[in-house]
Amino acid sequence: MSKRSDATLAAELEAELELYPDQRGEILLEAAQHWHRAGDHGRAIDLLTQAIETGGEDGGNARVALAEVLFDLGSHTDADAQLDALRHSRTNSPAPYHMAAELLEERGDRQQALTWFNMAVSRLTDEEMAETGTEFGFMSYANNILAGRRRIRQAQGLPPDELDETVQDLTERIDELAQTWAPPPTTPHHARILFWPRGEFRGAHEKWPGMIEHTDFDTFATDRDRANRELAASGIAHITMVPLTVAKLFEYTTRTGTDPRDSETRLACMNEIIDEGDTISWPPPRNSPCWCGSTTKYKKCCGRPTTS
Repeated sequence: MSKRSDATLAAELEAELELYPDQRGEILLEAAQHWHRAGDHGRAIDLLTQAIETGGEDGGNARVALAEVLFDLGSHTDADAQLDALRHSRTNSPAPYHMAAELLEERGDRQQALTWFNMAVSRLTDEEMAETGTEFGFMSYANNILAGRRRIRQAQGLPPDELDETVQDLTERIDELAQTWAPPPTTPHHARILFWPRGEFRGAHEKWPGMIEHTDFDTFATDRDRANRELAASGIAHITMVPLTVAKLFEYTTRTGTDPRDSETRLACMNEIIDEGDTISWPPPRNSPCWCGSTTKYKKCCGRPTTS
């Protein structure tokens, strides 16, 4: 995505602050990430500073995001100060500590990454920890944190401990479930999902009211990613996300004289998009841009496991 596009998305997000005051911290964080990618680091730092003031999980996440920006700018002392402030905060959520652990892991600081993984684990509730022992524990947020901790410990050559032994491997568990619940021969091995990307969602809802089940994109994206995981667990080998734009559907229906509200029309339009090669394989690599169109890394967007 171009720097101009990131700047446009950032400005659009800032315009939503008054509309969604209860999501202020999250919106500030996402807008700041776009400004940073657009090269306006000062604006990114300003928004992240505002997000920190919201406190709680969003404030903690903003501290980590600010540390990442400062690291990128070479201000290592200031970045370390942000992480130190988070370390001494009273944030109960494990999410900021998990984000910090992955940031430090990416930077090659395994010792500090392990420390932050341990802090994230210490903030998991008993209920969250119990989820790791269930049939679908491999999809739980706690398992994701524990897997990261184990990954660092293995890289350091440490022997497995009790927590390492509880980790369910995502790939192995999906393979096991696929074998246990072998789909019938008629079950497709490839699913194609037509969807409105983040930047198109509102425009589609305004142009064709009632055609979209969800009115909130974040709710849609969370539900869609969860559904994709369930499809993968059921034996679907390949999932392809097919992004649909307002301009494309309008052009297609105008050219063919069809109704955009007709599911058969959208299916035909989807096939045309696929033929044009404009598709996204799911899941994208965790360090690649998210499929939803946010340009945020998948692991920090829709690929971030939830506790719900």
